[in-house]
Amino acid sequence: MKRAGCLRAVPLFFLLALGLVGCDQLAKLGLEPPAAKKAAPAVREASVEPGKLMTAGEKFNFYRWLVKEMQEQILGRPATDNAQINNWAGVLAQQGSLEGVYHGFVLSTDYAGLEKGRADLKALRFFSSEMAALEFPLLPATDPKVITASEGYAKAHMEDSLFTLKRLLGERILEASVKEKGDVERLANWYAPLAAKWSKVGIPLGAEQRLRTDEAFHFRWATDNNLGLVQWELLNRAHRIMNHLGGVSAIPAAAVAPAPIPAGK
Repeated sequence: MKRAGCLRAVPLFFLLALGLVGCDQLAKLGLEPPAAKKAAPAVREASVEPGKLMTAGEKFNFYRWLVKEMQEQILGRPATDNAQINNWAGVLAQQGSLEGVYHGFVLSTDYAGLEKGRADLKALRFFSSEMAALEFPLLPATDPKVITASEGYAKAHMEDSLFTLKRLLGERILEASVKEKGDVERLANWYAPLAAKWSKVGIPLGAEQRLRTDEAFHFRWATDNNLGLVQWELLNRAHRIMNHLGGVSAIPAAAVAPAPIPAGK
């Protein structure tokens, strides 16, 4: 990891010229990066920027697709209001945060109107176990602390609605992601196991590559993308799974994303 960190700090054309040169050799050549630049790069937070090579029109189409997917999976129904979709897409196009748009949906009066009734037991079990796992990310599910926490969440929220549980789980995901955002690899290490685990549930996730269950794939994807995209990939999985377990049928925005949300190497 030390070697890789060193190589990442060197410009690409230097790497092409030097090949797999070690950090000690770089120091001898006078190419050792300053100490201040050795720290792992911070996570890019610029909204959900999909790619530098896309035209403005292509990016806006991507933002529209993303907003539609968010609205459908969060509210559990088809997104048909083009004016609203365009408005939220405009927010993202102006570098608005994914978290801000997400809160625009889950904290709306429209969403509050859905927080009725009592969640199905299967949805409550998933919510409780994942809230506990997010609270203790370094412990296995069999650890007594995780088990106790899961039981506590189930007891505290057994009367809550499906949409209340979705909102609470979404907030926990956002809180946890922000804690890891200071380091690209740390965020990717936190994200990859969750993405892989939730991909194993066996339900449609809106893109074929989201169904991949190897952590290495999701780790590489996360290191290539910004915080907003990483956040939505987990929020998307959480809402889709909870919808499925709660009997909510949400129409997918598209079979294939018009931009590299599911991309990876």
